[in-house]
Amino acid sequence: MRTNSMIMSLNSPVIENLTTDLAQTSLEMDDFTRPAVACFVEAMYTGEVDKLEKDIFEDVNKMAHVFDVSWLTKRCLKFYKSDIMNFEDDSYEDILFACEIASRAHYHLKQSKLVNCFVKTIAARGVDKGIFVTRYLAGFASVPKRKIDMALMIARDSLDIIGNCLMAYLSFVLECKSFDENSLYLLQKLNTQNFRNTFPVKFKQLTNFVVSLSLQSDCAEETAIVENFVKDNVQANESINDLKEKQESAVKTLESKDTYNYGADYCNIDLNAETENLTHKTSATNTDDPQLGWIMPISSSSSSLSEDGFLLRLKTTGYEREKKIRFDFILSGVGGSEHRRCFIMECRTLDLWRYYISRYGSPLESASWPYLENVPSVQVKHWTITKTSVNLTVVCNGVTVLNFNFLSKIMNSKADERQFWFNWSKSCVSIKFEATFEKSLLLEKRR
Repeated sequence: MRTNSMIMSLNSPVIENLTTDLAQTSLEMDDFTRPAVACFVEAMYTGEVDKLEKDIFEDVNKMAHVFDVSWLTKRCLKFYKSDIMNFEDDSYEDILFACEIASRAHYHLKQSKLVNCFVKTIAARGVDKGIFVTRYLAGFASVPKRKIDMALMIARDSLDIIGNCLMAYLSFVLECKSFDENSLYLLQKLNTQNFRNTFPVKFKQLTNFVVSLSLQSDCAEETAIVENFVKDNVQANESINDLKEKQESAVKTLESKDTYNYGADYCNIDLNAETENLTHKTSATNTDDPQLGWIMPISSSSSSLSEDGFLLRLKTTGYEREKKIRFDFILSGVGGSEHRRCFIMECRTLDLWRYYISRYGSPLESASWPYLENVPSVQVKHWTITKTSVNLTVVCNGVTVLNFNFLSKIMNSKADERQFWFNWSKSCVSIKFEATFEKSLLLEKRR
């Protein structure tokens, strides 16, 4: 494509240097599409961007930056705001398109204005950052690092969103066995001070979980990254080895005080607490068995929780057939009629139990409920129910019979259902239970 070097030089100091000082007579533009180059050249001649379209925007914007055409970079920013950020019905595809343009501009051009514009616009339009970031980071193992950086910039002060995604990935994809390159990169990039100050409970959960994984690794690089991540959350003189000794001591303390095997679940052992404070506490006064700290529940009563880290322990005796137990979780920050989520278990036979997870209100017909898996066929059953920001887990006599992942539901649900499942991941402030077999049910609440 032939152009007038004088006209091009008037707009671009870079082109002026190439043609005047270095005496170049041609420029290679193979990295850009022909329509984008035509639009760029016309802009140099006319001072207008009439040919600028969404599909060539990135190339034109990149040329404006590479050749330092200041007025064109401003026009590109204006076009980004007016056209690319003009989402139709807040479509995920349209939002993703705008997000990726901003992400690549930030990564390749060190241009932050598009990112700032994107973040402000989605906030003003009420786009749920939690749902978007969860979908954006799907397939985390192969996600490029620029997308991780972009997710952090979108989340900003809502770092609990990133923490939830990381815990879900480490738990369900890597199966709590190790770290990979992207998970370690995210740990290094997280603003731990901001995270700890804004979401102290979630930060502590993530810290304990990350430490427990690192104890299984012999990789010095992994240990160093984890130690750097947790350094503000543990005593300055503690290393990962110190924490490992504390964890082993804590498990021995629990096992000596209670024959029930809790395991080393990150919600149940606090690595920052003193060993003698690691035993499970209950707020009940009428204990059925003081040694175990079990309580007899009062149907339809509510129990307040100080943080989203609690343990429900149930005991059933084999005489509950055709009977149900229901838990209503009151969740923070949901508001209005959407502030409760319901979980029900129903006994059909000794080893057949089914469940239902829904909004607060009348559940669907129980005939359509799915069944818990591999329920032990014994009379006396000890159940542990744990709700975290990632999942709802039910363990019966040491066997995991349900591991319900809220984040996978968010990613795989229709648009009008995602908010419902995202709300399940919020912190639980209190719990209410109803049981038709009250006398054989015991409950323990952990603060």
